[in-house]
Amino acid sequence: MSDLTHVDLVPSEKIVKEAGNIIKSKSNKKGEPSFFMNDDMRKLSTPWNISNIRSSQINPNDLPAGVILDAAVGSGMQLIALTKGLRRPALGIEIDKDVATLCAANMHVASDKNDLQRTMDRVLIGDGTKAEESMNAFWKSLRDAGTRAHPPIAMLHLDPARPRDAQNHDIDEMQPPLKELLNSWNEYLQVGPRGPAILLDLSPRLDGQQRNMVNSLLETTFPGVPKTWEWLSQGGGRVDRLSVWVGSISSKHSHRCIRVGRKNIMAKIEGFPEASKIIRLNSPPPFNSWISVVDASLIQSGLQESWLEKVITPGCGHSWLRIEGRRPLLIHTEPLIDNEEVSEFVVCSGKVVQHRLTAPELRTVQQVSSAALRHGINKITLRCNIEPDIHPKIQRKLDSELKGNEGSKGFMIDLELDRGVGSHSLYVVCKEE
Repeated sequence: MSDLTHVDLVPSEKIVKEAGNIIKSKSNKKGEPSFFMNDDMRKLSTPWNISNIRSSQINPNDLPAGVILDAAVGSGMQLIALTKGLRRPALGIEIDKDVATLCAANMHVASDKNDLQRTMDRVLIGDGTKAEESMNAFWKSLRDAGTRAHPPIAMLHLDPARPRDAQNHDIDEMQPPLKELLNSWNEYLQVGPRGPAILLDLSPRLDGQQRNMVNSLLETTFPGVPKTWEWLSQGGGRVDRLSVWVGSISSKHSHRCIRVGRKNIMAKIEGFPEASKIIRLNSPPPFNSWISVVDASLIQSGLQESWLEKVITPGCGHSWLRIEGRRPLLIHTEPLIDNEEVSEFVVCSGKVVQHRLTAPELRTVQQVSSAALRHGINKITLRCNIEPDIHPKIQRKLDSELKGNEGSKGFMIDLELDRGVGSHSLYVVCKEE
């Protein structure tokens, strides 16, 4: 927008009708509310289950009085979940008029009509970096509705836009600009004993240098305020969400990693990052040793050594074979401890029963399945590097060959063996017990 005015939208049945003229509401998943979102909004919005899980991580008593602000609100998913869970009024700012209308409609359809906080919900069409203009428009909208209160900002959430399809992101690509926005809102944020409450939703593709730049920016803007970085995984072998929790909503630790399911946190660990030593095998891993594939988000958070303390039995030999890529590997002499707090960071764990010199192929599937059955395995999941176009075909054929037989589950991983003058791949079959 060229001027500095902010137009207020009051969530209401009227706004819902306007939204219906733009697009039809629908639910992303069975059992979730129906929301108004165009295709872009659906791709960019934080999933409803993640939004609710994040809201559940915040203790309402840790927040000062005031409203929850999302300065680049989009569909409003995260803001709606926060305000419903924490029972606070919502203020969303969105520069696109149609998107703002859809957001206001989403606020209304998701609201509890008996919750008096909802009468103060507003969406502003305008620039989220203009704090003074935004607050004046918000307070005026409340006055016009007969509310004399001038509530401050209890918590700020921001999920800035970034370029799509880029392998790496940097903070200068974010819109609205992070530095400009934080500086603008600084004076309007309520300050609790541990500073203001801020949740920044950032790209998982930020590298360590970019994260350090975010840390420096936060330290410059809010000196001495604690921060907790969070890596979130949904179990797909990657980091799905990266965020930093500032001030009143930070924890006692600088790093946190969580593995989530559809409705709740399945595993959680907090601590301080430590480096890990990797060993390179020069001979095949011993039969009856154990290999575990670990969630990649745990490694990226730097908390893998803290995790080991919770899952390794005293005296158990163990080493990291790989900490890069989607399938970090740990070799150990005894089974891992089944610790319900952190066991979900284990993708799979099994005893080494077979070494193979070549990758499975369509023509060798019968050999692979016959060998698996001899070891009492009736299902093998391929967790090794195979050409993406052929991988699912081999997996389907392997499943078909083993179907109907008795046995246990297993998996196949690939390892690089160091032979001094070079290396070669070894394919290892592990039996889950």
